[in-house]
Amino acid sequence: MPDEVERGLAAYRAGDVPAARALLTTIAGAGRTAVSGHAAMALAGIELSENGLDGSCRGWLEQVAAGEDPWLGPLAAVMLTPDFRSSSDRALLQSLAAQLTGDLGAAQDGFEQAAEVRKGTEIGDVASLLLGNLLLQSGDQTAALGPLTYAREMCDGLFAGYAAHLEGHILIGRDAKEQAGEVLQYAHGESHPARGGSKGLHPWVAVRFGELLAGDTWLDLVYDQVERSGVSEGEVVREPFESARYQTEVSNPALVDIGLYLFPATFGPVHAGLERLKTWSDERYERGRRLVLALHTHVEDSRDEERTRGLTDLRERLGLPRPH
Repeated sequence: MPDEVERGLAAYRAGDVPAARALLTTIAGAGRTAVSGHAAMALAGIELSENGLDGSCRGWLEQVAAGEDPWLGPLAAVMLTPDFRSSSDRALLQSLAAQLTGDLGAAQDGFEQAAEVRKGTEIGDVASLLLGNLLLQSGDQTAALGPLTYAREMCDGLFAGYAAHLEGHILIGRDAKEQAGEVLQYAHGESHPARGGSKGLHPWVAVRFGELLAGDTWLDLVYDQVERSGVSEGEVVREPFESARYQTEVSNPALVDIGLYLFPATFGPVHAGLERLKTWSDERYERGRRLVLALHTHVEDSRDEERTRGLTDLRERLGLPRPH
């Protein structure tokens, strides 16, 4: 949590709601950056606590979903859906508001209670999902895995896709890439609107899945698809980015454009995406650089002089070595 956002939330937790709103609104409107994204999500939490999911809460969630934050963006996208509204009660929403406004203890207590008391119901399943998300973002990956796996197994569509998306992060961190690939492939399918997912969540899941494939084409699922369908490794890697490109009305992370437009060597959108990431945060920009490096071997073609020049220029601008 950025310090300036935490100051606004401290005012809110002290009971000075007008001061908190004023400070956080100024920050949220100060450009498309990581700090403004955190401020918008904090305001969504305040409005969620005070007035529910309607009104200005929705506007702040839309701003977050349209940003570049890989944790807040997917959560905001899920919160914007009718499925989330119909699967949450007031107690669950208050616990989520506590998380978004910095009262993590109260949030965890609320999620745990709802997951236990409402176990076997849709609200209980969503509580387990939100508990896993909170634990993961708090740095306790071991504790997060159980609730997320449970939610993935008990849900389908939107909530199963989101749970699997988060579970995939944990498995990648454990270097369990084969298992992560299977889980993210499942998340990719379940998060698609045609399977009961949502246009807001799907691009985030697709990007994470595409990044994994780009970084390790030795995965069994890549080999199996190449053998089964007769396509190239590059086509398998590109598919998640391509599927995301047609679902960007709510969320449009810049990594989608980088992953999609490198393949036809259309460099304008790639450079624009990298600039968006640089404005957002150093971490996101570095993520973009790593994706370009990972995709380089799939898109280079020494027979195509224009493509070769474009890739060379891109590498030089990003300070990247030529992959061997």
